[in-house]
Amino acid sequence: MQFHEFSGLISRLPDPVILIEGRRTITPAAGAAARRVSARLAECFPHLKFRSGNASGSDEAFAAGVLAVAPERMQIIAPYASHRKKQRHPHAHYDSPESLSADAMAIIQAMTIAATPANKGLMKWYQRGGKLGSQAACLIRDTMKVTGISGQLSPPVAALFFVDPADPEAGGTGHTIRVCHHAGVPVIFQDHWATWIETLPKTASDA
Repeated sequence: MQFHEFSGLISRLPDPVILIEGRRTITPAAGAAARRVSARLAECFPHLKFRSGNASGSDEAFAAGVLAVAPERMQIIAPYASHRKKQRHPHAHYDSPESLSADAMAIIQAMTIAATPANKGLMKWYQRGGKLGSQAACLIRDTMKVTGISGQLSPPVAALFFVDPADPEAGGTGHTIRVCHHAGVPVIFQDHWATWIETLPKTASDA
């Protein structure tokens, strides 16, 4: 997606949300690019909200750009309510799968399995603790970022990802990408969004 297409999409919607996230291991230069793009987008589109997953690496870098400009427009979905509490911003919005109703959880678990069938067995471990319970919570969180919560968090209209070019659909990031595909959410990788830096108007974040 080119920037003019993204801009047109965002500009015609009253309350758009986008995902900003990706792999945990990134270079300092990649982190700086993610922060710069998200900060510019937050300043250029005052009605745009942002959603991420509270992980280190790409999630943290993207979120830092938004938090520096408009923390109240940052939505962070953690795998569980106490996840990385020390890194939380007081003005950002935080949520987790623990806030879902039983019916909503059943729908999200079904969507999680549809996107990544190999992880079907993990769903029974949700809220049972241990490594498998943590993995289940992360997968459900990843799906929830795309579905939102009815009446509370709108589904995103696009998703910016920092991926491994050699294997874009690896790990949790790949799962989220597949959920986006199933839900019809356009996905944009760094080979496109990184070029937007030259197109976006310069703002206070570049000072």
